[in-house]
Amino acid sequence: MAREGKGRVVPVGKAKTRYVTVPADVAGDDRFPFEDGEEVTVRIEEGKHRVVVEKVE
Repeated sequence: MAREGKGRVVPVGKAKTRYVTVPADVAGDDRFPFEDGEEVTVRIEEGKHRVVVEKVE
């Protein structure tokens, strides 16, 4: 399967909330660490231009 793919940042309505799409090849990989509806932590890594998504522990 795929460990990497191109997704999109999608705005929803007038809110500042954004959704990030995960390509089917990545989400379907048996190593994909998330389940539908699971709560996650989203944080910005300053200086690295990176957003990290992790399971809530």
